[in-house]
Amino acid sequence: MDELIKIKNEGYAEYEELLLKRDNVRKEALLYEKAYMEKFGDMIVAIFEKKIECIKKKKSISYIQARINRGEPIDNDALEEYIEEQTREYNEKLANIIDENNEAKSRIFVSGKTLKQIKSLYHKLAKLIHPDINPLTNENERLKILWNMVVVCYNGNDLDTLEEAEVLINRALEELNLDTMEIEIPNIEEKIAKVKEEIYRIMENNPYQYKFLLENHEAVTQKEKELEEEYKKYLVYENELEEVLNNLAGSGATFVWKMN
Repeated sequence: MDELIKIKNEGYAEYEELLLKRDNVRKEALLYEKAYMEKFGDMIVAIFEKKIECIKKKKSISYIQARINRGEPIDNDALEEYIEEQTREYNEKLANIIDENNEAKSRIFVSGKTLKQIKSLYHKLAKLIHPDINPLTNENERLKILWNMVVVCYNGNDLDTLEEAEVLINRALEELNLDTMEIEIPNIEEKIAKVKEEIYRIMENNPYQYKFLLENHEAVTQKEKELEEEYKKYLVYENELEEVLNNLAGSGATFVWKMN
């Protein structure tokens, strides 16, 4: 079945190899990101939570000071609504970080043998319906869904479902009568250059670069110290802001609470 799709281009073998390498480094980058969060996620969450508390206090100070300057009472309900609006994006980002941290902590580890099986099967299926190789995948909704299924299984190391996808893909290709289909990839040299650039860009940036940090015990220890220091700085800053707020509250300003 993996010989159903015939490619005319002379440079196809290199293009195919580069596509598979790109997909592999993408997956590796995803795994390094999860490993990074697994190692440092709790502290990253704690720092971001403390950062939001500092932002809330700083925004509160600005809000209260502006009304004191105008001789206006401080409406606490309006203040809370203002702070909620000002920190909405930060809270959404915090929720995402917490989700990433929880996902990293709960990831399932698979054996080296299973990983090899997953990689081999992915390569086999990619040769059939990878959208950069087979344009029909982007045109046919059935193949598009199956390719998305393959990508999710590959990134999630789900061998069982990937094997199910193989059966469905073979059936779909047979029913679409692709046994005589020939594909010529236009501008293949340009595409090869583009994929090479993508691979370079992925490998030269985070999260792929986390690999080298995580493999270095001294670097891990240093990163932990940096995160601890950052957390302590936010603690100090929060206390300073709290003192300013207390001074404003004792300055004679009138605070108004609306009754429900």
